[in-house]
Parts: sequence; C-alpha cells; structure tokens
Amino acid sequence: MPAVCHTLGAGRPLEIQLRKILAEVYPPAGGARMLRTDCVSEYLFARIDQKLKGLRAAGIDVISFGVGDPVSPPPQPLLDRLATLVQRPDLHNYSPYEGTTEFRAAGCGYLSRRYGVALDPETQAVGLIGSKEGIANLFMAYTRAGSVNLVPSLAYPIPATMTRIAEGEVYSMPVNAGNGFLPDLDQIPSEILERARLLYLNYPNNPTGVGAPREYLEKALNLARRHDLLIVHDCAYEEIYFKERPHSFLEFEGALEHVVEFHSLSKMFNITGWRLAFVAGSARNLAPLKIMKTNTDSGQFKPLQLAAAWALSGLVDEFGVHQRETYRRRMSALSAALARTGAHAELSDGTFFLWGRVPDGFNSTSYTEHLLDRAGVFVTPGVLFGADGEGFFRASLTVSDERLEQACERLAKLE
Repeated sequence: MPAVCHTLGAGRPLEIQLRKILAEVYPPAGGARMLRTDCVSEYLFARIDQKLKGLRAAGIDVISFGVGDPVSPPPQPLLDRLATLVQRPDLHNYSPYEGTTEFRAAGCGYLSRRYGVALDPETQAVGLIGSKEGIANLFMAYTRAGSVNLVPSLAYPIPATMTRIAEGEVYSMPVNAGNGFLPDLDQIPSEILERARLLYLNYPNNPTGVGAPREYLEKALNLARRHDLLIVHDCAYEEIYFKERPHSFLEFEGALEHVVEFHSLSKMFNITGWRLAFVAGSARNLAPLKIMKTNTDSGQFKPLQLAAAWALSGLVDEFGVHQRETYRRRMSALSAALARTGAHAELSDGTFFLWGRVPDGFNSTSYTEHLLDRAGVFVTPGVLFGADGEGFFRASLTVSDERLEQACERLAKLE
C-alpha cells in the first residue's frame, strides 16, 4: 500500500519527492514500487551539507552558519572522565535498553535542581541515543494512519517527517512574527483537536530562538488536558539562554499525565557526536517509546552514559555559564556584521541560533545566495523551515571564534 502523506493547515505541500530516485534504485516489477519514504525527502541539513561540500571541492572557502553542530571542545574534565571509564573492561557489553541506572538517576537529579521536579528514575525516565532518535521513535509509536499530530509551521523537521512516514497527518500551526513565533493555540479548529494525539513544542526554539513564557506553557497544558493530548516538549537548548531561564512543563502539578519532555546533552557540553539524551514522563506515556527502543536499539555505550551522568551532577552548572557567555558574544558580533548588510537580527531568548529578517529587496533564498556569492558566507534561508520562514534567515553560532571573525570581515566589505 502507498504511504499516505498529509499536511493540514498552514504548511505548504512537500515539494521534494524520492519516487524518481527510488525508481532507479528499485526498478518496478510489474508496477511501481511504493515505500513509506516516498513521501519524505532526505534530511534538510544532509542536503545542505552536500551543497556546501560541492562548493568547497570547487575551491570556495565557505564559512557556514548552517547546521547547529558546535566545533568548540567539550569540557576537559568530561573528556578525562570518559577516558578513564573507557579503560574499564566491564563496561563494553550491552547497555540496558532504557539506559543505565546512573544516567537516568543523574537526569532526574538535574531536573530536580533546575525545575524542582521529583521523578522516579526507574519508571519516569528513559535514556536515549540522542533526542532525534527518541522523538522519532515516540512519534512512530503514537501515530496511527489518519491520526493528527500538531506541529508548528517552523520547527525541527523530525516530528512532521515521522508523522508522515507513519501515515499520519500533520496539522501545521502557523508561526510568524505576528504571533511572536508562538503557535496560536486558540486558532486550532475543534475538528482537528478531536482527532489530534501529539502536540510538539520546542523552547527555547529552533529555528527562531524565542522562549515560551510560563503562562504559554500553562495554556498549552490546559489545552492538552481538555482534549487528551500528549505534549512532546523538546528542551534541547535549555542551558543556552540570554534572558529568563527557560521553564519546564514538569513544573506544573499533574503535568506528567500529558507531557513527555526531552532533554539533550549535545548542546550542554558540545558533544553532539556522543548521541546522549533522556526523556522524562509518566510510566504509562513512556511505555510505547520503551517498546520501540527494545525492538530497534540496544542502548548507548555505557562509558558515555556514565561520563554524562557525572557531568549532569555538577559540571553542567559551571559549563553552562561558559556556554551562555560564548554564544552571547558570538551572537552580538554576527548580528552587528549582518546589520551592515541591511539585515535585522536581535539577541534571541535562547539557543545558539540567530534568527533575523532579510534586508529590503531580498527574499530568504536570494539573501542567502547574495551572502554566499559575494562573501562566501552561508546562512540558512528561513523558508527552508517552512513557508512562514519567508523573509527570514537562521545563523548557527557554532563556528569557531576565528571563523566568525573572518566572516564578519567579509561581510563588512559588502557595505
């Protein structure tokens, strides 16, 4: 049966199909061969990486502010801890499917310190091979053919992608400057809410960098209670903030019944390649995810989990201050440099992303091409995240200070 791929509401139809490519790889036998992946394209930044790789192969020195992958090193004490743990011969067998006891306990301890939340690490936390894996598995576990998941029109691509692969429907909640880049929950049609199962939110937000006030989270939680929704809150950037400290849904009494919250270590410690995260929620809400994981993976490498558990228990506090100072400085420098080209971007509420409006006379794509052609500097067109991103760009401040300085010098010559 062909995969059924729907987008409801404000999202524009998916433009890039894999059918032609798949037809070449899998020649049809007596008819067209249909796969679940027919309705999705290769991951956005995989395509961008290939484009930039081609430019560099042609001898163009591109400074990319595209993918959010920190090049700054992890804290040295964390590397030293891992080096010691790797030498232990008893830590090279399979990990528990749900993560080691130490990692889950450290994750719950972190949430207790940050948000005053008391959780049972045995039943209310699951270790993950990165949030991407966990979010993907959760959406696959909860999505049935024809069911609806609510996803902001500008969002991390995985929730919408996995909904489509699972033959569900995406209701795209409009996110734009007019509503402060916060989905207007009051505008979701009642007939959609009656069919909806998951509500994906992410604060501080990728790609816009906005934070959600506590009142907004409470409003979303009340909506979930009225319509029996499960909120999937992605907190990947919770340690990178420049104004008010981000809030957790778990601060609200009874939230565990309607929320699962993902917490990533990638951005906390500059360890995206380690693939470490954990999710918190009720035993009932985490059960489908645990079933998916026992059938698809065997847990993350134990030394990685144990080193991360140690870091979550204290190092995160000190290193978090360092991260915020670093990204605030970089954001200010790039914002000023882009302003000289006519763009406008202010310090975000959080994340290491600078979200800004392109200069007059440009759209998202033409501005990106202008910077790439004239200065060899790449920023991501906002429209790649969705139609509501037209007129905006996103720049990731994960390059080195040296490359940032070079980019600013190049941009200055465009005045």
